[in-house]
Amino acid sequence: MTRALAYLASVALIGVSMVQAAPQLVAPAALQANIAGLRQDATAMSAPDFGYNAAAQIGALYAVQPAPQPKAMANVMLPPGDTAKVAAGDTQIALTQLSISEGTNNQLRVQQAQHGSKDGIFLSAGVITLQDLAATAQQQGIAGITLNDGVVTLTKPLVIWLGAALVIRPGDVLEMHAADGAFLLNFGQLDLRGATLRSDVAVTAPESQYRPFVLTSGSGQVYAESNQFYGLGMAGMGPFAGFVVSTQGLFASTTVSMLHANRFEDLGGVAMIGTKGAQITQNAFLASRGSALTLSQVVDGAALGNTIYATKAGPGLRVTARSQDMLVAGNLVLSGQGNGVQLDGGITGITLRGNAVLDNAETGLAAKSAECLSVQSNVIAANGAAGLRLSKTGYAQIIGNAVVANEGSAIAVGGQLSKARLDLSGNLMAQNQIGLSGAQLTRVTMRGNDLTAQLPRLFDGEFAQHQAAFLTSGQNGQTVDFQITSDPASDADFASACNQE
Repeated sequence: MTRALAYLASVALIGVSMVQAAPQLVAPAALQANIAGLRQDATAMSAPDFGYNAAAQIGALYAVQPAPQPKAMANVMLPPGDTAKVAAGDTQIALTQLSISEGTNNQLRVQQAQHGSKDGIFLSAGVITLQDLAATAQQQGIAGITLNDGVVTLTKPLVIWLGAALVIRPGDVLEMHAADGAFLLNFGQLDLRGATLRSDVAVTAPESQYRPFVLTSGSGQVYAESNQFYGLGMAGMGPFAGFVVSTQGLFASTTVSMLHANRFEDLGGVAMIGTKGAQITQNAFLASRGSALTLSQVVDGAALGNTIYATKAGPGLRVTARSQDMLVAGNLVLSGQGNGVQLDGGITGITLRGNAVLDNAETGLAAKSAECLSVQSNVIAANGAAGLRLSKTGYAQIIGNAVVANEGSAIAVGGQLSKARLDLSGNLMAQNQIGLSGAQLTRVTMRGNDLTAQLPRLFDGEFAQHQAAFLTSGQNGQTVDFQITSDPASDADFASACNQE
C-alpha cells in the first residue's frame, strides 16, 4: 500500500460548521447561450471593459461574487529629455547586448532574417516622436525608415538605447517589414498611446516565417495604452514572440511597465518576464498563435479585466517560472485550443478571483508546482477536459467557484506535496463527467460544496472510497459539510501557513 493510500485508509470524516453558500446552478442552455453571445462579436472585445463585464455577467448566472472592477490607470508622463540622437549602427552590437540578458536561444531566426546585413537605426539619447524620428533619419540619409501618408514603414531594425525614449502618438501607424528583418528593440523607454503597430506578414503565413516583433529588455520600460498590435512575433520563440517586456538580468529595470486597453491580434504572444509590479489591465488578446499572455518570473503583478479569446495554441493565460504574489482577476478566457489558464513552475502566492474560463479545448485551469494558491469565485465551465486540475501543489484553497459542464472531472487532484493542504469550500460542481477525482492525495478538506447535480458520478480515484460516507452524511448529495483529513487540529490554516513562507 502506498503512503497516500495508507493515509486515506485511516482518515477521519468529521462534520464542521457551515461555510458560505455554494454558487447556484442554472440550466445548461443558459450557459451555452451566454457563451454564444460572447463569441458573436469579436470587434466588441476591444472595448476596455468587455472582459470584466463578461466575467461578471457569467458570474451573475451562478450568483458568484464578481472581482473588484479595475481602477483607472494613473497617467504616466515621460520627463522632458535632451535633443534626440539618431544614427545608423551595427545591429550585431544590439543583439550581442540582448544575449547578455536573454541568452542566445531563438536568435538564429532573427539573425537569418537580416540576410547578412548589419544595418540598423539607433536612437541613443533624448526623446523623439515616431514621425520626427522618420523625418530626422531621412534628413541624415539613414535608410530603413520612411514616412508616407501618415504611415511610418520600418525595413531595418530599430534600437532604443538606455537613456533614450521613443514616443508613438495617437493615430501613428508603424508597419514593420519582414523581408529585411525589421524589429523594434527597446533598452530605454517606449511610450505608446493610441497607435497601430503591425507587420506586413499575412495571417495565413506559416509559423516558420519570420515576423517582426517588439521587445523591451534589460533596463527598458514600456507604457502602452489604447494601441492596436497586429501580426507580430513568432510563437514559441521566447523574447521574440510578439510584444515582450523582459527586464530580468543584472541590470533589470526598476520602473513598472504597464499595458492597458490594448488590442493584440494574431501575435505569437505577449509576455512579461522578470518584471516587478507589472500591470496588465483591460486588454484584448485575440487569435494568438501561441500562449496569449505569459507572466514569467513576475513579482507583485496584476492581470485584471482582460479578454483572451480564440488562442490557437498553448494556454490562454500562463503564470510560470517562480512568479509570486500576483492577482489574476476579472478576466475572460474563452474558446482557446489549449488550457484556459495554466499555472506552473514553482509559483507562489497567486490569487485567481472572479474570472470566467469557458469553452477551452483542454483543461479550464491547470496548476502544477504551485504553492499558496487561492482560487475564489470563478466560473470554470464547458471546457474540453477537467475544469480544475491540481498537480504537485502545496497549500491551496478553492472557494466559492462554479465548476460546471466540463468534459472531465470538475476538480482533479494528483501528487499532492507531502505537506500540502487542499481546502475545497463552498463550490458548485455540477454536470461534469465526474465530480472529484484524485491520486496520491495527502490532506483534503471539503466544506459546504454542492454536488447535487453531479450525481451519479461524484468521486473517482482515491476519493471514491469516501463516496458512500459522503452520500450518507449529505442526504443524497445535498450541500453538506464534510472533511477528509488526518488531524485537523494540527493543520495550519491557509492564511497562517502562507504568511509564514
